Amino acid sequence: MTALFQHHLPPAPAMLPYVSGRFYASQHARAVGGAVAMTANRLYAVPYVLARPGLFAAMAVSVTTGAAGVLRMALAADNSAGRPGALIEEPLADADTAAAGGAVCPFARPRWIPAGIWWLLLCFSGTPSVRGTSTQAFSGGNTLLLGSAAADGGAGGGAAGSENGFFAPLTHQAGAPIMPSPPSGLSYLVNAAAPLPTLRAA
Repeated sequence: MTALFQHHLPPAPAMLPYVSGRFYASQHARAVGGAVAMTANRLYAVPYVLARPGLFAAMAVSVTTGAAGVLRMALAADNSAGRPGALIEEPLADADTAAAGGAVCPFARPRWIPAGIWWLLLCFSGTPSVRGTSTQAFSGGNTLLLGSAAADGGAGGGAAGSENGFFAPLTHQAGAPIMPSPPSGLSYLVNAAAPLPTLRAA
């Protein structure tokens, strides 16, 4: 059985509104690594926990070491079983990954996104390094998916691994929809590092 897991946190003060133009990482991705090498022509499906609803205008990752090529991103709903479901948004404007900095994929128009669990899908045509979630055994926050055949991670990551999404082969194509809806043929990333995607407030 697949379940969803978040660490228990102390009560927090009232949340401030999202600020237009700022990028926001998932509420569960608290362990952040430095540079994570990406694989070309691979679909990365990364869970994104949104604590409260908001209006967003783009998706992005932070490129730490550039490499020739581009990035395509998409937003998918959760299928209620801890896996990515139907696509909500797939911008056809790819982001250049040749230089370090923000690789941004804008939405066709700003989109209101309810609180809950979402999936950010990524496909690189090249092999840049990006800011990603940590691969530490005790990650302190990036364990979300439990129930995998590989390992359930345990509380806070555990020694068995820290799962942070799925991957599948996917050939990048320019200017055409490429993301499957829903994604299929997925394998657990298990203890592999994953990109740390963000959403930009509108």
